[in-house]
Amino acid sequence: MVDTTSIGLIGYEYQFPIERGKAREFAQAVKAHDPVYFAGDEPLSHPTFLATAGRFWGYTFDTPGDSVFASVDLNRSLLLHAEEEFVFYGPPPRAGTTLLAQTKITDVSRKEGRKGGAMLFVVTETSYKDEHGELIAVSRTTVVKTQDSPDAERGK
Repeated sequence: MVDTTSIGLIGYEYQFPIERGKAREFAQAVKAHDPVYFAGDEPLSHPTFLATAGRFWGYTFDTPGDSVFASVDLNRSLLLHAEEEFVFYGPPPRAGTTLLAQTKITDVSRKEGRKGGAMLFVVTETSYKDEHGELIAVSRTTVVKTQDSPDAERGK
């Protein structure tokens, strides 16, 4: 049985600054070649740059009460990033912009793995708004908590 009481929980709103150097480093790391990600004082951020928001600015999995993830049993050592989707309502934000982000748990489910261990799926949706409250983008993320198979637990 899956505890679905976390569905609908909304985390605190946090600031996510789009820093020029970090946006450029990210674009370089993902091997972007378009000069819009590098030129000028306010380069466009790569669309997938938003994936860094939660990990570095918005939440942890370890601190109780720190985020909506504290309400779900997510041991980071057993966590997989399964899927990420971005929906933009205009161009990606430029460096120099500070977005306001907020994450909501939209689904929690459990599935038996092929090796017998259960997997916990947690789906979240993070909204990103500009300083005027306009919705800039939404990211939908699925993380999976795996666990050892029953054979591994018995030492086989």
